[in-house]
Amino acid sequence: MIKGIIFDLGSTLLQFTGDGTAVEREGAEAMADWYLKKKHIKLDGPALVEAFLTERTAGRMLALETQTEVTAQQSLSEALKKIDAPATAGALIEAAIKIYFTPEEAAWVAYPDAAETLKLLKNRSYRLGLYSNATDDKLIQRLVNQGGLRPWLSPTFSSAGWGWRKPRPEPFELIAGRWVLSPAEVVVVGDTLSADILGAQNAGMPGILVTMNESPFNSQHPHIQPTAAAETLSALPEIVAQL
Repeated sequence: MIKGIIFDLGSTLLQFTGDGTAVEREGAEAMADWYLKKKHIKLDGPALVEAFLTERTAGRMLALETQTEVTAQQSLSEALKKIDAPATAGALIEAAIKIYFTPEEAAWVAYPDAAETLKLLKNRSYRLGLYSNATDDKLIQRLVNQGGLRPWLSPTFSSAGWGWRKPRPEPFELIAGRWVLSPAEVVVVGDTLSADILGAQNAGMPGILVTMNESPFNSQHPHIQPTAAAETLSALPEIVAQL
């Protein structure tokens, strides 16, 4: 019998309402502008934007290969080195990254049935937690708060905080261990076959694919089959009850 549910965050409980490429560049430009105009640090703004976006792309590729997170802070640190920025810029990395993510934060909104579904599941005595592949843990915590999801989820972990990226089994084993539940008692809910559902399989857990953004029959991953699929979050309580 299922006693715990580990959720993904982006495109599972939250939906992205912007253009990813445009939002990322907007954030990088705002960050460079912040360094120049708010902190009065002399650096090459356009060069920082391009170096940082390049590092972000390289970091994502490396993270996919190693299944170990490359944080936004690491990418910015490398970018600052490449443009020979003053040491004072490196001392402000955490604040700069928050500026960078501001446009992205504004583009994430909770699915209309997210909070109500979590509340219903909690009322049915399920343990609810979250593990998100993400390059900044503080961003994830802000998004959980912004989406009104905090009352129902504990813990709320990320790959930026722990290092492990899904589909490694460690993220799921970590949360199940905190709950003192066996893998068979925990189900994973997420929107990607290659991270969430494969990760569940690697940890010996059932997996439910939410299909608002991805088909359960994705031809790119024919060997990864979810235990079940849900077209909406509100369908989850009955699906989980039948596992």
